[in-house]
Amino acid sequence: QRGDGNDLDEAIERFRAALQLQPEGHPNRSASLNNLAKALTTRFTLRGDGKDLDEAIQHHRVALHLWPEGHPSRSALLNNFASALCTRFEQQGDGNDLDEAIEHFRVALQLWPEGYPDRSTSLNNLGSALYTQFKQRGD
Repeated sequence: QRGDGNDLDEAIERFRAALQLQPEGHPNRSASLNNLAKALTTRFTLRGDGKDLDEAIQHHRVALHLWPEGHPSRSALLNNFASALCTRFEQQGDGNDLDEAIEHFRVALQLWPEGYPDRSTSLNNLGSALYTQFKQRGD
């Protein structure tokens, strides 16, 4: 663990404040939602409050709908979203979360150009999710 949990709490407060200043249609709203979602996922990892993870997933879902198909950060958002869904699957065991995560990992992988450094992360994440699915379902 790095940093102070109070810093993380304050970061979450600041991300929420930024969102209050960014109404629907604001060009930075999706990035702020993604930042808030990542911070909430980190706080879930540290403290284990499932409400943080559920809220993070909600924000990822909204941010994904706000970012157009060709947005350069869409693959990173998909990867973050899918990772949060995998974490929730590990906690709650809902196969729908794992299915959705695999779908998002696949799309994220397609968006990374060949040779791009983050492509290996997407390959590993997709591989891990598929392996988990195999262990759970045998398919």
